[in-house]
Amino acid sequence: MASGTNTMREVNKSAKRSRNSIFRREGFPTAVGPIPFLFLGVVCQSSMSLIQQGVAVLGIVFARQYHLSLAGLGILAVAPSLGMMVGLIPVGWLVDRIGPRMLLFLVAGPMAVLVWIAGHATTFGSLFASFFAMGVTFASVPGAGTKAVFIAFAGRDRGLPMGIRQTGVPIGSALSALLLPHWVNHWGVAGLFSRLAVIVFVGSLLFAVVIPGTSPSDTKRRSISLKQFWRVLAFPTVISMLLVASQYDMLTFTIPDLVRNHGLSLSLAGIVLASAQIGGGFGRIGFGSISDHIRGGRPRALGWTAFIAGASTLGVAALPQHMPIDVLIGLWFIFGIGAVGWNALALTWAGESVPAENSGLAMTTVTSLIYVGAVLHPPIFGLIADQTGSLTYGWLWLGGCLWLAFVLLWLRQIRLQHTKPV
Repeated sequence: MASGTNTMREVNKSAKRSRNSIFRREGFPTAVGPIPFLFLGVVCQSSMSLIQQGVAVLGIVFARQYHLSLAGLGILAVAPSLGMMVGLIPVGWLVDRIGPRMLLFLVAGPMAVLVWIAGHATTFGSLFASFFAMGVTFASVPGAGTKAVFIAFAGRDRGLPMGIRQTGVPIGSALSALLLPHWVNHWGVAGLFSRLAVIVFVGSLLFAVVIPGTSPSDTKRRSISLKQFWRVLAFPTVISMLLVASQYDMLTFTIPDLVRNHGLSLSLAGIVLASAQIGGGFGRIGFGSISDHIRGGRPRALGWTAFIAGASTLGVAALPQHMPIDVLIGLWFIFGIGAVGWNALALTWAGESVPAENSGLAMTTVTSLIYVGAVLHPPIFGLIADQTGSLTYGWLWLGGCLWLAFVLLWLRQIRLQHTKPV
């Protein structure tokens, strides 16, 4: 018993030393320390996610304006994701060659211009096209951000830093859920998007300034065959394409569900959705740190997120109508821990599965295919809800995707345990 206690103490001491070494200023390759560096990375990602995720939050406004069905709302909500899916592959190629610093400097201006244009669209077609083009430039933010963390934290544990940087997504989503319904009522769509353009421009430049420069040796590519590249990335990609359903279905259909089935106002529904994003922020940091120290690492932690999200989805589907708001906030907070908390784990897993010189391309390739799932899942959910006349069946479909991901990860863990080296 004493031996087991001593072992646990050693593990805790090792984890504490690891966290301290991650954030030490000595040897960190930027003009600022690790904590300010990650803070600015979060600001950059949040400024973009505020807009990208905000398209879904404002979906009910666009649905009323253009008389959209739930399936139509799902299609509009994924327009930025579709653009990001197209943009991420060339971004991965570029970021491995010119570096994340130069990439952000080049894209910040065009990105802000396209956000402004989207706010002044006058038809559904022009709005969809603007959101798509906006998404293409948005691909540079996660592409540059994840690569920047890999460069800056080379030789250190990356799970926790990547999790911290990736909290920019749920932070941006939470802010969009809390603020955009009020802002759009106050400024209108055009005035809102004009201000959002300034926010994303400033946020991108602030982070670009502190990203370390890339020397020619950093951009040399180690030989890796295309077959090997896809072999190591295939399973992380499949799992990610299943898990992304929870993030984007929750984002798109939480507010319609809460307004229809629980009688909440748009503002109160935004608060519930924000609680899910806050839970997702805790999930990304917590699971990122845990995955640095547990046997099975990123895939095992991903299995936990799939379990939490899958169980929460079934809870949402089984809810009676007109539940108290404190119950809804609590359930959606737990839902968000799993539904949003998985992303950083998947990207870190992908980046660490290939040589460092190819990490940018690996992460953006997986992210691009994640956005295939992000594009497909909300319209499917909306179509199921339209055909059945109930959002409950959409939630059940989502639960099936999440439990499939959990089972696949669980089977992988069992297989690895039975293939120990001789």
